[in-house]
Amino acid sequence: MNKIGIELKWAAIITTFTCLWASLEKSLGYHKDFSNILMMAFLFYILLTFLWAFAFIDKKKSLGKNAVWEFKDAFKFGLFLTGLLTILNPIAQYIIYNTISPDYFNNVIEYQLAKGKQTREALELIHNMNFTIRQGVMNTLSLGVIYTALYAWVFKTKKADIKKNEIKKNTIHPKKK
Repeated sequence: MNKIGIELKWAAIITTFTCLWASLEKSLGYHKDFSNILMMAFLFYILLTFLWAFAFIDKKKSLGKNAVWEFKDAFKFGLFLTGLLTILNPIAQYIIYNTISPDYFNNVIEYQLAKGKQTREALELIHNMNFTIRQGVMNTLSLGVIYTALYAWVFKTKKADIKKNEIKKNTIHPKKK
């Protein structure tokens, strides 16, 4: 449990944040009037970006001050976190669209019908639980890999830090000849 504890913690935090964000959108009326939903989505992804960064920071801190965290190890952490989030995503989608905002699909279809750009049948094909879950899983995977690559590169231990650690080790515990 200790090896994957941070991954589980951050997967739970990010999933909970997603559900709470949907509750905020619903309470602000953005699940009936979709005119500002893009701004809310933009804010959501900005905050999500910070949550991912905090997850990487937390993992790196847990390794210890002088630990070396190479790119591949940071990348593995991010991929595992992505996998957990991908597994939790359908659960979050179910909670959002069945509990928090059960009228969401009908509301978005009516909103888009009022704009007159598509037919009801076409809108019903893309605004339903099955399509939303598939889309959510694909988005979680793709965004997770992007965040993983970015943050693995940002939070890996730099070569200068590795050299400092080696110098400290050699001065504290000099090699015996």
